[in-house]
Amino acid sequence: MSRACPQCAEELREVTADAVTGYRLLLDQCPSCGGLWLDRWELFPLSAEAVQRLDPADTAALQAPAPAAPVPLKCPRCRAPMRHFHDPTLPADARIERCPACEGMWFNRGELRRARSRARPRRVAPLSNDAAEYLAKATQDPASWPTVTNLDGAMRGTGPADEEPSEGLGGHVAWLIVRGLIRLLLHV
Repeated sequence: MSRACPQCAEELREVTADAVTGYRLLLDQCPSCGGLWLDRWELFPLSAEAVQRLDPADTAALQAPAPAAPVPLKCPRCRAPMRHFHDPTLPADARIERCPACEGMWFNRGELRRARSRARPRRVAPLSNDAAEYLAKATQDPASWPTVTNLDGAMRGTGPADEEPSEGLGGHVAWLIVRGLIRLLLHV
C-alpha cells in the first residue's frame, strides 16, 4: 500500500536507518519535501548518524518557498487527521504532527534533526553506597523479587492489593532498576 506525504501528497519512499540497539528501522521519507514518517516507537531508538543522513541541513531547500499544507494533515498510514505533538524532551517550538489512531509521527524537513539535537537524556544521580548495598542484599534472593501482573496499576498505586510489588525490594525499586536499564539501552 503506497503512502502519500501529508505535506505535499508525493508518494513516500522507504528508507532504512540504524537504531542504537543495533537493529535497522524502516522509515518513510518524501523525496520532494524531505519530510519523514516514523511509526510508533521509532523516534528515540534512531542513531545520531541515521538522523544526520536522513535529515541533512539543506539551507537552499529550507529557504525555498513551500506550498501551504492542508490543515490538519492526514496520516499517511491510516488517513486520520493528525494533531500537534508535544513532549517535554523535544523543543517546545517543534512542529511535529502525530496520528491519534496509529501513533505515528510526521517530521517536516529539519524537525527531526532539531528534535534529536535538543532531546537530551536526563542525568540520574549516582547511587549512594548505602543504597547500592541495600539493592545488592535485596536482589540476592530471587524468591523475594516482586511480580506484577498489572504494571500500570502498580505504578499508579491503583491496582488490586495482590498486584502491588512485594516489600522484598522496598516497593518500586525493581521497577526503577528496569526503567534505568531501558533508558541506558535506548539512551533516553
